[in-house]
Amino acid sequence: MIKVFYFNPLRECTYVVWNDERQGVIIDPGAITVREQQRLADFVEAEGLQVKAILLTHGHFDHVFGLKDAAARWDVPVYMHHKDQSVFEGSVDFSKMLGLPYEPYEGPILDILRCAEAMPQGLEFEVLETPGHTQGCVCLYLPQDKLMFCGDTIFCGSVGRTDHPGGDHYQMIESIRREILPLPRETRLLPGHGHETTIGDEIDMNPFL
Repeated sequence: MIKVFYFNPLRECTYVVWNDERQGVIIDPGAITVREQQRLADFVEAEGLQVKAILLTHGHFDHVFGLKDAAARWDVPVYMHHKDQSVFEGSVDFSKMLGLPYEPYEGPILDILRCAEAMPQGLEFEVLETPGHTQGCVCLYLPQDKLMFCGDTIFCGSVGRTDHPGGDHYQMIESIRREILPLPRETRLLPGHGHETTIGDEIDMNPFL
């Protein structure tokens, strides 16, 4: 099961994903205000979910605004690609430039390429390395469900921006063509902003591909 929240001024998608035993993970906790953070917590409590891990598709500020609160609230491991550490650390400066409040998470971050041991049954994500938006961008794929959480790599009718440090447009397009487009056309893509789409629709209609 999946619940999406649209958080912070950039309307970032935070996902809660769980199995039949009500064990789950949080992907990209972007809740910036106390009210948003409480909305997320209230949902987890109301559904009786056991949060087992927090997964980051990449380290940009809008995807980690709520990380400090979420990690403390549920006391679970945090996973991100090791190549995005500098991007993650730069979130403080980006937030300041935009005048947005941000309390950085200062706890341990584990390599998402080794997250398998923390995943609940049925949520054994294949971690696909898709550099381009950042050098540590990943997509989280559940082949049995034909479902992918694709962060800011690909959107409905668009692709991620690459004008931030570490971005590379040509590398990102190559990542999409190599890791995403060969998968089944009916695979659902749940992006870091906007609405979900499918691989088939993006092959047919995305002008960037």
